[in-house]
Amino acid sequence: MRWHKYMAGILGCILGLLFLPPLVSLIVNGFRAGFSVFSAIGINHLATLVMKTALLAAFATTWATILALPFAWLVVRTNIPWRGLWRWVGTIPLAIPSYIGALTYITLLGPAGLVNDVIRSITSDVTPWVNIYGFWGGVFVLGSFTYPIMFLFLTSALEHTNPALEEAASSLGLGRLGVFRLVTFPLLRPTMLAGGLLIFLYAISDFGALSLLRVQVLTTEIYHQLNTRFDQTAAALLSCVLVVIAIIVLIGQRILLGRKNYTTVTGSTREPRPLDLGPWRWLALTWILMVLTISFFLPLGLLVYQSGIGSLFVNVLQEQWPFMANSLWIGALTATLAISIGAMVAYISQRLGPWAGKPLSNIPQIGYAIPGTVLGLSLILLYNTYVPWLYGSVTVIILAYLIRFLTQAVQGSEAALISIHRNLEEAARSLGTRAFGVVSRVVIPITKPALFSGWALVFISAMKELDATLLLRPAGFDTIPVRIYIHTVEAEYSTAAVMSIVLIAATAVPWLVISTIREKHLI
Repeated sequence: MRWHKYMAGILGCILGLLFLPPLVSLIVNGFRAGFSVFSAIGINHLATLVMKTALLAAFATTWATILALPFAWLVVRTNIPWRGLWRWVGTIPLAIPSYIGALTYITLLGPAGLVNDVIRSITSDVTPWVNIYGFWGGVFVLGSFTYPIMFLFLTSALEHTNPALEEAASSLGLGRLGVFRLVTFPLLRPTMLAGGLLIFLYAISDFGALSLLRVQVLTTEIYHQLNTRFDQTAAALLSCVLVVIAIIVLIGQRILLGRKNYTTVTGSTREPRPLDLGPWRWLALTWILMVLTISFFLPLGLLVYQSGIGSLFVNVLQEQWPFMANSLWIGALTATLAISIGAMVAYISQRLGPWAGKPLSNIPQIGYAIPGTVLGLSLILLYNTYVPWLYGSVTVIILAYLIRFLTQAVQGSEAALISIHRNLEEAARSLGTRAFGVVSRVVIPITKPALFSGWALVFISAMKELDATLLLRPAGFDTIPVRIYIHTVEAEYSTAAVMSIVLIAATAVPWLVISTIREKHLI
């Protein structure tokens, strides 16, 4: 329709102004370095870095999916005990920054960690029995703390899937495994690919956790170029390699989705009847407890142990409250802007078709692959040169957050919209409803759970962002992650642990409110 094209033009201008200037700046700085940088780094070394980065991200995505898929299915579709509680707690690990997760596991499983200390006291063997450092430690940590991305997407998709489809398959003689394999899993496929794309892009752009775990990947090499050789152009060129990897993965996602149809033609669905697991529900509960122990209970316990709970909490809260307020309002504002723009981008791109619409939804995904440090430097060079009155303001931080996390809102909205058949909108139009009424009365009510999940995902991501914030924040404007970093550098580990717990709580409470509203079917 004509208004779709008008909106596509407006959104294209907004995305172009947001994403293209820093991306062009990155590419220009990269080409200034020239291909001599590749020979300086070493072609074989660069090839190893690229392969290791891609494999680590792929394995981390696989590990996150293994943790999330059974978890999501159990809390949405079965009578597992206290499933509402587990659904809320299951998203909280996303609030734990990967570098904090890495620190807690180094404390536990490092060569000088608690586990090796206990083994040494028993065996008198000084050789470390377990060691979290290295490639597989990076896979374990990144997958364990990013699985809530997939969990959020899958729970929303399982809620949205019409249970009548599965019941019809059961009535035709398919068993539970057959129903899941032939009906449920194909309907979840676009959602899993959307969540997997975000996890993969997060993994290839992560620096903090991988540097602490001593894993050599592209981001650590970029940091080395910036902070050891002070070569911004070489860092920009290596960042362009990350962008190329992101584009290749994006194309792969589109190929996997292909031309298959994943839509349902019902505007509303009744709540699925929980599957009675009988005595097996207690065995299923052990899986959920294992996932939460790995990703939440154990890291939180170590943080509490390091913080030395007591009067320190009260003192830290009094001293750090302004920084907590900064994180809360900037995270909420970023999430609201991102879901507003992202939902419109996803809707228009879906309705315009693959040739006209897909480029619109693909643009935000590039920003997610640019490391926060490189994005911060790119924005500093860009705005300090061309828009100096904007540089040094909170607005630049919000723009950086939108560049980094807008794709989360787009992917979450797209995964929900792809399952809405156009016949629903056409039926509303045939009854005299105008375009805005179709969106407000048909599309938004169906996609509300996904929109709220997308808002929560962006809010949590913005709350814990560190790299870009360190470079772009105005004087005196600190956030919770920045204070955690500062206290860690100054060896104030107890204060850093308290702030880490505050960060987890600050994201857990809003998610509890959203989960409670959803459980009561108020959205």
